[in-house]
Amino acid sequence: MPAEARPAATVLLLRDDTELGLEVFMVQRHRKSGFMPSAWVFPGGRVDDRDRREHARVLGGRSSVEQMEADPVAARAFLVAAVRETFEEAGVLIGDGELPEAVREPLARGALDLGDLLESHQATVDLDQLAPWSWWVTPEQEPRRYDTRFLLARAPTGTASHDDRETVDSGWVRPEWALEQGGSFPLAPPTWWTLRELAAFSSVDAVFSAVPQRTRRAIQPILHLGKGGVELVLPGHAQHPDPSIPGLPSAIGFDQGRWWTR
Repeated sequence: MPAEARPAATVLLLRDDTELGLEVFMVQRHRKSGFMPSAWVFPGGRVDDRDRREHARVLGGRSSVEQMEADPVAARAFLVAAVRETFEEAGVLIGDGELPEAVREPLARGALDLGDLLESHQATVDLDQLAPWSWWVTPEQEPRRYDTRFLLARAPTGTASHDDRETVDSGWVRPEWALEQGGSFPLAPPTWWTLRELAAFSSVDAVFSAVPQRTRRAIQPILHLGKGGVELVLPGHAQHPDPSIPGLPSAIGFDQGRWWTR
């Protein structure tokens, strides 16, 4: 019987560089991480019970909730988790005001509550700054599985940095550059495909303008292992039960340190 897919959220924190163009913030997971060790990912993590609490200083989110295929309470929890994890892993608060660097670690281990921190520092979270992008579910064959919502956010003014605990490196990267690195910049398939999608846009505004046209059905690959390596069958493939999703390939494979599409 497949493991339960735990709800999770990840944030594509975007900015426009005056010389390089569109960039996204990424962090590298610790090599001893229990899930995707050493991989470069977008900030994010699991939804937990504290993300379902109501906070007076957590505002907005109605539009994004309406666009997500989920119960409204569950959908809002995805958004709150996305904000919390982005602060924990990148030091960036999606909202108004500031939280001190020193609270990142105790917040991450559950010793502090996000709502209490917002109140004590007179800061607010603005869920309206998030927009749903895609929805990936880990294949049933994997021992650890996640039901992950990928969300967009414009990077606020200020710096971003990894937590040096769960993540060991970080940086603003051009999607095209990340895709060119191959095995020296390890990526999970959903991250790799998302970078492919971002590479088609020249600016943050252009990415956000594409949100209304997105199809955000769940993408749950079926894992095939063979002599040719790893292949993930996607919706629309003859061996997948779900209909195709516009713009999504029918399969993703891995060979010689690089992902490819069919």
